[in-house]
Amino acid sequence: MPFGGGIEKYTEEVGSRLAAKGHDIVVYTMTHYGARSGIYKGMKIETIPTVRNKNLEKMVAAFIATIKSVREFSDIVHFHAFGPAMFCMIPKLLGRKVVVQGHGIEWQRSRWGFTGKTFLKLTEYPSVKVPHAVTVVSKVQQRYVKETYNRESTFIPTGVNPPTIERPDLIRRYGLEGNDYILFAARLVREKGAHYLIDAFRRLRTNLKLVIAGDAQHEEPYKATLHSLANADSSIRFIGFATGRLLNELFSNAFAFVLPSEIEGLSTALLEAMSYGNCCLASDIPENREALCDHGYYFSSGDVDDLSKKLEFLVHNPAAVEAVKHDAQKYVLENYLWDDIAARFETFYEEILKK
Repeated sequence: MPFGGGIEKYTEEVGSRLAAKGHDIVVYTMTHYGARSGIYKGMKIETIPTVRNKNLEKMVAAFIATIKSVREFSDIVHFHAFGPAMFCMIPKLLGRKVVVQGHGIEWQRSRWGFTGKTFLKLTEYPSVKVPHAVTVVSKVQQRYVKETYNRESTFIPTGVNPPTIERPDLIRRYGLEGNDYILFAARLVREKGAHYLIDAFRRLRTNLKLVIAGDAQHEEPYKATLHSLANADSSIRFIGFATGRLLNELFSNAFAFVLPSEIEGLSTALLEAMSYGNCCLASDIPENREALCDHGYYFSSGDVDDLSKKLEFLVHNPAAVEAVKHDAQKYVLENYLWDDIAARFETFYEEILKK
């Protein structure tokens, strides 16, 4: 933290609020992800050494963090994602209350080959069955857990902060003036679908630019593929990982936001884009439909032709773009605020400790 994806964002937003209420929060993170041990927003950050291998690093780090967590004499050990939660039996046997939070169906992610997918399928069972409680970030995953494992789970979604609307300033260094670009903001992994968007964008007849804001560890071949698809097109801007004022400006001044993902938990970036009053176009996977709740537009997941047609429609129909902005923002700010989500977790933890 503060760099990372949706899980890191979730941990930062909920953990910092619980710390502000007087709870002792310890967050374990991998050393090479840029974090430093110390206090961050009231949370104690402990960095974990691990192997530098995309197939092993998180599992090794999760095991070490699990051992360290029980030595901290924590009341509750909270595992993010079903994969690392394979070790949840350890704190449970030692008398800790254990919560596992699902952020999507891990074995479906594109980064895993056959062996990885098989391993994650096998470890999903204890990750769901062993803990005292399971939480999920989407109702789609809640149904999956019930139908697959006959396990009840608690739905506590991801969230947003009230938007900080910014005028164009930092974005000008990338040749952006405001309302002149389509925005993609997500990790640069295949499952997020940036390759579909670049392909579709290059078919458009438009003066708009395409901004690709994101990065990812261990994804150099995929990032090279994206640059190859862009083919040095000057209207496609790769700006790397964006946070703080720069990210606020990007959300504040986009013509539209596009999320072409094939797999999601519940997209923080999509909810943030909605909170800024953006017109959003997303793939029609169930998790994106749940987030948008028809306050935006969809295209058939993985279908570049359909994505291109929907983009063409929006580019040449500004009234359609404006039509969804207000209701999207209103819906998200009424249902997905981090303050409310943190309060729900505090109550949830208190109930777990009473059992």
